[in-house]
Amino acid sequence: MPEGDPMKYVVVAYDKISEAAEEETDLSAVGADRLARLIGIPVDRLVDVYPLDERHRAALAGWADLTFAPDTYDYFLEAEA
Repeated sequence: MPEGDPMKYVVVAYDKISEAAEEETDLSAVGADRLARLIGIPVDRLVDVYPLDERHRAALAGWADLTFAPDTYDYFLEAEA
């Protein structure tokens, strides 16, 4: 994505029982290129919602100092316009 990309990239934690969005963390500072490589898609296609598996969460934990509770929440990377 070009500089000044209007997209915002967030990790959203959804409660496994209620399926309600419980927490949202902005990862835009990590950069669209890096996030697209992590998900395994071209950066110009990083426009949807992507489930985050253990490998994704481990990388994001290091890049953005996040902690995850996979027994309680399902995590998704979401692109917002």
